[in-house]
Amino acid sequence: MKRESMRSEGAGGDPFDEFVAARYQALLRGAFLITGDVHDARDLLHDALARVYPKRSVIRDPAATEGYVRRAMVRTHVSRWRRTRREVLTAVLPDGPVVGPESERDEQLAAALRVLPPRQRAAVVLRYYVDLPVARVAEELGCSQATAKTHLARALKALRQELAPAREMVGHGG
Repeated sequence: MKRESMRSEGAGGDPFDEFVAARYQALLRGAFLITGDVHDARDLLHDALARVYPKRSVIRDPAATEGYVRRAMVRTHVSRWRRTRREVLTAVLPDGPVVGPESERDEQLAAALRVLPPRQRAAVVLRYYVDLPVARVAEELGCSQATAKTHLARALKALRQELAPAREMVGHGG
């Protein structure tokens, strides 16, 4: 219901609506890389937009809106993870995402990212996908630069290990 009221209130040239229309797909891709699931990514992005929307008048620089939304996505995702912190084991593997990464390499990377803990995953996405400097990654994660660098180093090590079999197959022509 909140989202419907946001649309009706914002109709008529609201800069926030224009921002959402222009940046929605890019933000959704970032949310997908953070969550590893298309449906969770949409929920995460919508929740983040709903959190930022009431505060849009406080944002002095319209160019900073995306940073506010990204920060809301990361914080919301980490909060959810902290609340649940559990894995669901099933006898049958679930179906893959309906809409997902476009190439095989992207699918391998998305699968490898899903193995990472949420803060490491968020650090990698913010640093290498969104292309933020380490200082901004630390700010977005709400931690020190040293902690952000530790998250990145551990995440990259895990990603290298996770993706090593795929690189070996490519290197051997298979």
